[in-house]
Amino acid sequence: MSGGDAAPYEMLARSIERELELVGEGRFDEVATLQAQRAALISTLPDVPPAGARPALQRAALMSKRVEIEFLRYREALLLDLANLRQVGRAARGYAPHRQSRPNVQATA
Repeated sequence: MSGGDAAPYEMLARSIERELELVGEGRFDEVATLQAQRAALISTLPDVPPAGARPALQRAALMSKRVEIEFLRYREALLLDLANLRQVGRAARGYAPHRQSRPNVQATA
């Protein structure tokens, strides 16, 4: 078997490694582009990979899991920020002056 058999799988693994870098930097627009390119690459691969592709596929699987974890961490940070924002809003409303409610009566005759 030639080393060229595993080349597309190495490209796949490098693509996922690059995705991990982009997610870590918060560059999500580029992540979406990279994912589309990777999907195109995957569509060209055979259903059964050659034996020489095993190391690259294992690396790709590990990197893919790390990408998933980074997305979850980013999501959790956003949710915490949102919760803090809501708490700050409630506190700010607590310090706002009390507003008198006005009757909702129309005096037309």
